Amino acid sequence: MTRIRTVPPSEADESLRRARAAQHALYPPEYDAPVLPQDDEIAGIVAAHSLIPEALHHAFATFGSLMSPDLPLSRRQHEMIATVVSVTNRTPYCTLSHTEFLRRATGDDALADAIRRDFRTAPIDARDRAMLAYAEQVTRDATRVTREQIDGLRQAGFDDRGILQITLIAAWFNYINRVADALGVGEAPGSER
Repeated sequence: MTRIRTVPPSEADESLRRARAAQHALYPPEYDAPVLPQDDEIAGIVAAHSLIPEALHHAFATFGSLMSPDLPLSRRQHEMIATVVSVTNRTPYCTLSHTEFLRRATGDDALADAIRRDFRTAPIDARDRAMLAYAEQVTRDATRVTREQIDGLRQAGFDDRGILQITLIAAWFNYINRVADALGVGEAPGSER
């Protein structure tokens, strides 16, 4: 559910159909099946953008392009960042969704649950821990990111393109978390936070 009206696929005009198709084409197979039982095309985060098809297209094309296999980060890393940002923001819909997408991408239930609980104690290497600490800092207060933190990412093995990709994914999820929370994406009908 959302707190605003959304346009169901059956009522979509050509602009919205094109935006949804373009968005869907960029996404990995883990996103094909809904996570929540009530989460269908009219209940999810994509549908929350459906009243402004151009915004839907540009917002989701940005994230879709950030998941390109031609970029430095792996699918596992994309979903680890998405989960950590969503947990840090306490965004229920995105935390649940991206923990599940991490599970689907890796086939590792224990890893997905450990990242959701606390990435600091999760069974990951120092490189991924540095990446997630940075994503958490971007989420908590990006004005406090230091040159030393960027240098730490380089020392962990990320080049500048990888650092940019981490930053953009973390920033994009901060955006999408706020949209989901403000519009009540994923709330059951009649529930209130």
